[in-house]
Amino acid sequence: MRNYKRVVIAGVGLLGGSIGLGLRQRGLAESLVGWGRNLEKLKVAQSAGAIDEISDDLALACSEADLVVVCTPVQLVPDVAVTASRVAPKALITDVGSTKAKIAKQLEEVPNFCGAHPLAGGEKSGSEHASPDLFCGRTCVITATETTSHAIQLRTEQFWEGLGAKIIGMSPEQHDSALAMTSHLPHVIASCLAGVTPSELLPLAATGWSDTTRVAAGGVELWEQIIAQNQQPILKALQQFQAGLEEWVEAIEADDQQKLIELLRTGKQIRDSLGN
Repeated sequence: MRNYKRVVIAGVGLLGGSIGLGLRQRGLAESLVGWGRNLEKLKVAQSAGAIDEISDDLALACSEADLVVVCTPVQLVPDVAVTASRVAPKALITDVGSTKAKIAKQLEEVPNFCGAHPLAGGEKSGSEHASPDLFCGRTCVITATETTSHAIQLRTEQFWEGLGAKIIGMSPEQHDSALAMTSHLPHVIASCLAGVTPSELLPLAATGWSDTTRVAAGGVELWEQIIAQNQQPILKALQQFQAGLEEWVEAIEADDQQKLIELLRTGKQIRDSLGN
C-alpha cells in the first residue's frame, strides 16, 4: 500500500477527520495537514489527532502535497481542486462529495483529479465524531471519466482501499441517479416527516419516528447544496416515491387488505435483503 509523505485534508469534519485518523492508524501518511477557514475547528481536529498541522492558506498547504482529499461542501470542491492541482500537479486529488456530475464537468481539465464518494458518515458532523474505521467495509464509488487516466484512477482506488473501503466504479451521471434514490430521497423524506410532525406530539415519538427521521438532523447548508447540485435526479426519485405513496393512499381508502399486505411484504423483503 502506498505511503504518503504529505497529505492535505481540505475540510476536516467527520469525513476529513476520519480520513486523517485512518491514515495515521494504518501508518500510511508521514504528515497530515488540515486546511479550512475556521482555525478553531481545525485545532479541534488537531487535538483529536486527525491532523498534524493546520493552515488557512490552501496554496501553501498543498504546495508539497502528494495527496489532497477535498472534504468541503460540494459547491467548493471544484475551486479547491483547481488550486490544489495548480500548486501540486503531481499530487493525487480526490474528494468525498455526495454529487458528482457537475463536479466532474468542472474538473474535466484537471488531470490529477478523480472523484470519489465513500458511502459512510452520519447525522453528526465535526471531527470530534471521527473514527479511523469509518470507511472499513463501506462502499466507495469511484467516478472516473473519459478524461481520467488509468494511473490516477488506480491511485484513487488504492487510497480508498487503504482505508478499508470496497470499491465500485460508476460514471458521475450514474452515481447521481443512483444516490438520488438511495441517499438524497431518504433525506428529503426524513426532513418532510420531521417537518410535518406537530411539536406537541414529540413526547409520543418512539423509535420508529426517531429511526425514520434520524438523517434529518444532518447539516442544513450541506444538504441544501447537495439538493441544488442534483435537482433533476432527485425530482425523478421524488416522482417515483409519489407514485408509490399514491398506491398506499388508494389501498387505505379502499380498505384493500390484500394490497396493503402486498405493499408491506414488498417493503419488508427489500429491506431484509440489505442484511442490516
